[in-house]
Amino acid sequence: MIKFTLDEQAFLPVPTIFIRKYMCDAPAEYVKVFLYGLYLASNGASLAETELEDELHMSFSQIEAALNYWCLKELMVKNGSRYELVAGKPREEETGKKKRAPLYGMQNFNNMLRTVLNRDLTPSELNSIYDYTDVFGLPQEVVLALVEYCAQTRGSRVSIAYLDKVAEAWSAEGIKTLEQAQQKIEEHKAVSGGANKLMRLMGLHGKYPGKTEMDLYNKWTEKWGFTHEAIEYVMKDREFSKDQPFKYLDAILRSLYDQGITSSRKISEHLSVQTRRRDAIKEVLKTLDYSRINVTPRYEKFYSEWEQAGFSHPVILLACMQSANLGSRKFESVDSLLKEWASLGLESEEDIKKYLRKQNTIDRKVKQVYDCAGIGRTVGEADRKNYIRLTKEKGLSHDVLLYAAELSSLFNDPFSYMQKVLSAWAEEGVDTLDKAKKQNLSRAFGQAKDKKSFEQREYTEEQKEQRKADAYAELERLYGK
Repeated sequence: MIKFTLDEQAFLPVPTIFIRKYMCDAPAEYVKVFLYGLYLASNGASLAETELEDELHMSFSQIEAALNYWCLKELMVKNGSRYELVAGKPREEETGKKKRAPLYGMQNFNNMLRTVLNRDLTPSELNSIYDYTDVFGLPQEVVLALVEYCAQTRGSRVSIAYLDKVAEAWSAEGIKTLEQAQQKIEEHKAVSGGANKLMRLMGLHGKYPGKTEMDLYNKWTEKWGFTHEAIEYVMKDREFSKDQPFKYLDAILRSLYDQGITSSRKISEHLSVQTRRRDAIKEVLKTLDYSRINVTPRYEKFYSEWEQAGFSHPVILLACMQSANLGSRKFESVDSLLKEWASLGLESEEDIKKYLRKQNTIDRKVKQVYDCAGIGRTVGEADRKNYIRLTKEKGLSHDVLLYAAELSSLFNDPFSYMQKVLSAWAEEGVDTLDKAKKQNLSRAFGQAKDKKSFEQREYTEEQKEQRKADAYAELERLYGK
């Protein structure tokens, strides 16, 4: 149950007869005009035509049609530009007489309606159709043309509600003659036929285009300038759900329209570029080892930004391979790599490959050191910089780093311990393997052994000897010593 209450004293009294007899059957826009007129009348206010249009969001012809409707219902009386709201019951309730002709007073008109619709009409239906002439101001021949066309497109059981909407629209457009009606019908056929074809392509069989579909199709062809063939070309190979497919198509066409792509030729070129891009993105996904090669708008956005930044497809694939090698398959990681290369001034594929060969060589060497120390750490930019600092700036050989790694493997925190040892050796000029072996290790490692963070792991003597043997064997394998 729905209950309405008032939380303040100010309210507008509305005639009971309006609510009980007329409001529910009147067009919604007409109800709005009546209530707003009642509000103005209660305040003794008046507005210019343009002000009324702004307030009601209606054209003045629509407002005038609504006012004439209420005059016919005898809830208003027109006197020049003044409309007086009639208090109490309209005269037709008091006298039992109607202003319009009796239901069967226009027998010829009634018979023609019956012939057009191929069925008998109820008194209520006849009254509604009479409103087309009395309220909307459409001549009888225009009404007959309207009803006949609607019956052809919607069938003889076309609803009166649908006829009401068409009649109201024709009245608002100023269709007053049979010639205008026939021209409107031809235009309607073109739009309806085109919209109907699109519905068939969408798989919507057994349905007719409604006002939404007709309005959208008219906007696409008349306002935006798409031909029907161009719209069908856009729809090619696309899947449309049964839930508001026209709105989905509208979003696609709007995107094209905003880019100035409306002709079949431009659409064809655009879709070709789009197809090539989607194929390129699929290759990116494959390189990143994605299980589902499904191109989403998010991926398209990333790839489009990379193209706009000047990265070629081969360079983008290089970034994908490098990102995957570093353990990340995310588009964000690829994006970071590309930005890093750009900041380093690397543009050509050859320059980037040369840079990667150098970087990968360093990565392999750092990885050897970490493996020897038993450090399970992914090589990053900080590790590369530290390796270059130790080998290029401090002059420590790769063998020295491996030897320090082997010694550090005996401790619980081999990474921190190895950094401490290498820093000490760098300061003392221990830059070769021979020097490292001759170094007084008791002095270099003594202080570190006393600290908690560098407590030795629990190894048996046999395990320690085996680890040393394995480390030296690896050194001999790598460096032939």
